[in-house]
Amino acid sequence: MNDFKPQTLRSDTQYKRIYYLDWLRVMAFGLLFLFHSWRPFDHMEWHLKNAEQSTFFDVLTIFAHGWRMYLIFFVSGAGTWLALRSRKRAFLRDRVKRLLVPYLFGILIIIPPQRFYEWIQFQGFEGSYLEFLTLYPAWQLGNTMGTSLLLWFGHLGTHLWFLPFLFVMTLISLPLLRRIQQGKVDLAWLQYIMDRKFGVFALILPLFLFRLLLKPVFSAYTDWADFLIYLCPFLYGFVFMQHPGLLEIIKKRTWLLLNAGVVSSITFLYLVAQGDHIMLAYLFPSYSLLHLGLSVLAATISVSWVLFFVGLFARTLDFNHRLLVPANISILPIYVLHQTLIIVFGYYIVILPMNLYLKFLLVVFTALPASLLLCHVIRTNNLIRFLFGLKRLSRSPKENTV
Repeated sequence: MNDFKPQTLRSDTQYKRIYYLDWLRVMAFGLLFLFHSWRPFDHMEWHLKNAEQSTFFDVLTIFAHGWRMYLIFFVSGAGTWLALRSRKRAFLRDRVKRLLVPYLFGILIIIPPQRFYEWIQFQGFEGSYLEFLTLYPAWQLGNTMGTSLLLWFGHLGTHLWFLPFLFVMTLISLPLLRRIQQGKVDLAWLQYIMDRKFGVFALILPLFLFRLLLKPVFSAYTDWADFLIYLCPFLYGFVFMQHPGLLEIIKKRTWLLLNAGVVSSITFLYLVAQGDHIMLAYLFPSYSLLHLGLSVLAATISVSWVLFFVGLFARTLDFNHRLLVPANISILPIYVLHQTLIIVFGYYIVILPMNLYLKFLLVVFTALPASLLLCHVIRTNNLIRFLFGLKRLSRSPKENTV
């Protein structure tokens, strides 16, 4: 999420565009759009619910949730390497503009409609939107989220929690990132380990330990346990850009990683099907052998699928396409807008007398065109571009495509 434009690596003689990274970014955030579009139709708690739910969407939710945000953080780590390299002294100012400005704007303008329809569906609210707005600030600030700043990010910004999460993550790790990029951190040992036959799975260990040790203490989603767990793929993305040899190893192990991802995901889904106690132990664990086993599975799922897609895209999608540039430019504004549009359109769709799978398709094919249309409008005005984290329009049309 750090740079919503095609990235380049500079050699002494030329720039080389990293197309596979752009395709990964498009895929990761495209999946996020679909993920939120089917959430009204699974059996788990969400902002909007259809009267009828489907086990099929339960399976999709559990499967995708095991690795989707890890992929986004990996891509963000890679984008941070590129941004830090190109922006240097302006890096932190750029992060504020790209991450905190759209988050704060989202809290004030984008998120309230989501809450309005939540109040209508789950609390029986019957007032107008203006009446809701007079009550909403006190309700938001009156909720007790404890002392964890991270939980407030999600409470105030719902799906936009990722933006301040990434900002804090970048700020905390910045001294290390700079040292890595300056070549002051020797990571030759990592390449040596990963080059062994099953060495790529060494990357599972930090995620496993963070989950095993911290999740029973910080069990809430996006609290400190998740922060440190997500920090791992973020750092992996950064390190992979600094040391291209690691990517070559992943490309050689792509199918091994796919097999590990499939086996671990099927095993986890099988366990969840045995009863609600498994999912409860996963979401709200205590120190036990079950927590140990589920932590192994969770770490294996996340790392295997992320590295599989990284290797696959690097092998097969390292090429340009005329849609790639506009798709990358659109990612940030669509990310900010998409969940609100899904909920607003979805509220009126879920009450229709039709098959739930048709409702899902209707949600996608109303919210997506609306997102693209609004994104086009956003890109034409510098003030709105600023609020959505985009750079100012340039006098050169060519520069506005990057």
